[in-house]
Amino acid sequence: MRKKSPLIRTSKPFYGWWIVLSTIAFHGLSGAAFGFTFGQYLLQIERQFGWSKFAISSAFSVSQLAAGILSPIHGWLLDKFSPKIVTQAGILLFGGGFLILPLANNFTSFFAIIFIMSIGTNLAGWLTLTTVITRWFQKSRALALGLSSTGIGLAGVLSPIIAWSLVTHGWRPTAFGTGVAVLIIGLPLAHLLRGFPEDHGMKPDGILLSEDLSTGNISNEEFDSDFLVSEALRDKSFWYISLGHGIALISVFIMLVHFVPFLVQNHGWQETSAQAMLTVVTVTSIIGQIGGGFLGDRFSKTRIAGLCMLGHGVAMLTLAFASSGVVIAIAALLHGLSWGTRGPLMMAMRADFYGRKHFGKIAGYSNIMVMFGPLIGPIFAGAISDQYGDYKIAFLTTGIVIGISSVFFFLAKKPIKPAQNFKLPSSY
Repeated sequence: MRKKSPLIRTSKPFYGWWIVLSTIAFHGLSGAAFGFTFGQYLLQIERQFGWSKFAISSAFSVSQLAAGILSPIHGWLLDKFSPKIVTQAGILLFGGGFLILPLANNFTSFFAIIFIMSIGTNLAGWLTLTTVITRWFQKSRALALGLSSTGIGLAGVLSPIIAWSLVTHGWRPTAFGTGVAVLIIGLPLAHLLRGFPEDHGMKPDGILLSEDLSTGNISNEEFDSDFLVSEALRDKSFWYISLGHGIALISVFIMLVHFVPFLVQNHGWQETSAQAMLTVVTVTSIIGQIGGGFLGDRFSKTRIAGLCMLGHGVAMLTLAFASSGVVIAIAALLHGLSWGTRGPLMMAMRADFYGRKHFGKIAGYSNIMVMFGPLIGPIFAGAISDQYGDYKIAFLTTGIVIGISSVFFFLAKKPIKPAQNFKLPSSY
């Protein structure tokens, strides 16, 4: 039996939608601050220090890999402590990293600071935010995750502001100002995040729990069977989804890190125009995120994800041979739509397959494999560009690999869940 929390009332609107709103803001904040503008930072840092794209990309990618390796610990923290605490710790590392980034004057210090920022943005980012949403939604889970992911599109809309500041004021003042904004906005916003709806007298989607009115106690009914971490790891679909997700992110992070340098250096675009085209990608992804969330609650998530992988592949192949702005724009639209539609389904299908109780730890273990995508993609594309002077081979290879890897999602099947009673952690 659990005492009903006085912090959240059970009246309309369902508090889960306030959580979705806060995650939109978090995605927009972190994406605009760094995720969508790293290509701009890359160009300025390359010009100032003369470091290769491979080296700069490696700092970004290796940091992502390290965050991925630490994901099981991240998942354990989410299952053990309130997501508010985890997120606030991440905001302090992320924003603090920005504040000291202007002090970097050699590659070692640059690498160390990017590493700190990467740990921070992961603690306050995707795994944390999607874990919270999967706990608060079940029937509308894909839609909630899709709406949350529109924050990534918001980041794309806001990123030209950061790009303008980078071009106008330089990367050091921009980084410091961004750090201040991250701390001022992020720390208060984290207070909106909550662990489980059952702690507040609700089931997922806002359905009220049965309550003993005389004592105010809430009964923990058996309402959701779930997998242990060891059981999920023994399921083939766990590995199919993890592999497919990680390979998809090869193209996503190539675009995030190298799309702007590709347009500037290989097609002669202005930096602000190139950033605007990246914004087209993210704005298009908003349509996909909403549509993917809507469709994912009604049709097979795995089949939709497989089709999106084919879309990623075609987009990368198109960019490899693009010779005009129109063709580049078509490829950007296709990539954005595929990315947006697929994105919210990744965590939704994991939650559908394995339940909510151990979701943080299960997603954390999966994230180890997933993070190889952000590691391989930017490093590979940067090395190819350094060697050959363009990105054609990188885009061509990526397109073929991703298209073939669509099979992983088509093979993934929902396993039979073990019959277990759901018992909430006591730390919320």
